[in-house]
Amino acid sequence: MDLILIFGVFLVLLFIRVPIAFSMLASALLYLSVNDVSLGLLVQRVAGGLDSFPLLAVPLFLAAGFLMNTMGITDRIFDFAGTLVRHLPGGLGHVNVVSSVIFSGMSGSVVADAGGLGVVEIRAMRKAGYSARFSAAITAASALIGPIIPPSVVMVIYAFVTEVSLGKMFIAGVIPGLMMALSMMILIAIMALTGMEDCPRQPRATLGELWTAFRRAFLPMMAPVILVAGILSGIFTPTEAGVVAVIYVLIIGSFTLDMNLRHILRAFSEAASTTAATLFIIASSLIFTWIVATADLPQIVAAWFDDLGASPSVALLIMVAITLVLGMFLEGIPIMMVFGPIFMAVAQSLGIDLVHLGIVFIVSMMIGGVTPPVGIALYVVMAIARIPLGEFMKGIWPFYFAIIAVIVLLVFFPQLSLWLPELLWR
Repeated sequence: MDLILIFGVFLVLLFIRVPIAFSMLASALLYLSVNDVSLGLLVQRVAGGLDSFPLLAVPLFLAAGFLMNTMGITDRIFDFAGTLVRHLPGGLGHVNVVSSVIFSGMSGSVVADAGGLGVVEIRAMRKAGYSARFSAAITAASALIGPIIPPSVVMVIYAFVTEVSLGKMFIAGVIPGLMMALSMMILIAIMALTGMEDCPRQPRATLGELWTAFRRAFLPMMAPVILVAGILSGIFTPTEAGVVAVIYVLIIGSFTLDMNLRHILRAFSEAASTTAATLFIIASSLIFTWIVATADLPQIVAAWFDDLGASPSVALLIMVAITLVLGMFLEGIPIMMVFGPIFMAVAQSLGIDLVHLGIVFIVSMMIGGVTPPVGIALYVVMAIARIPLGEFMKGIWPFYFAIIAVIVLLVFFPQLSLWLPELLWR
């Protein structure tokens, strides 16, 4: 009954547009008061819960991503991707997706991808004659690849909640991220060939153009290679990889790119602002998560799944459906913090690998970034493309099916996410 009360209060506060962190804190405060629990517990859980070494990766990877945005790296990545795939049916739509794949290995954030690379992508596509609707839809959908291919801020949080190896989570995201990109590129090609969208054909790049673009983008593209190689070799931990990423970007920016103190201060300011908002939500959700755990809700839900007799695949599909609905109304981090422990209990009771669960959970959760009414990537891209919500939705809906198709494959074929971690951690 108490849980119904706090969830009810939480939903009412969200409905009247109280910021989500304050909604969770207010609901938790009400629960503690009703149950005569010391309010000191609120402070202890909120403040003490952030005392975690792995969470240091959050500001570090965000800083690296914002630094790249301010130094013109996004233009170099887009130009290189263009020399690879611009001649395919769908033209710059493919370039948009490939650019996001490359940039996701550097930023690990939907916001950094949509806000930084999105400006370059939409500007180039509109100049080439693509519709604003189609340009915005591809940009928003491809930005969701950012948190799947390592490094990933969301995976840092998942590893923090479930105590799963962050290194395994990073590596597990490589194949699913590439699958998302491939599904989008197949969809773009179909839409171009069938005339669903007007996609002006682009000329094939010459070897000279390819070499020039590759040379300009080479050092930025080495960032994910260095990070993954360092983690796998044990030279540094996934958290320490964030430090390496920032230092590497500063070095290549100082010697080969147009970077100055203004760029650095702007990037660090944006990273600090985003980090503060992210960690405040995490801190606020910790007391909420504690209440859910002490009420034995994870065990109750796990027992319900056992009674249901659901197979691991069916259970994952149910969790995917729940996550898709939640993503329409909640941001990803609160979903991760509150429902992560519940889904983890279900997975453990059914023998589902927590790395597999994490990949399926995160990909499902990311769709919320491009669904109204609270999708972050949705509103960022709409602002860049300057189109209304109705027009945007007309362009984005086919991409929902492309991503959901990947999720279904991940659910029924666990090795798509587990093969690489198992290969490298034998």
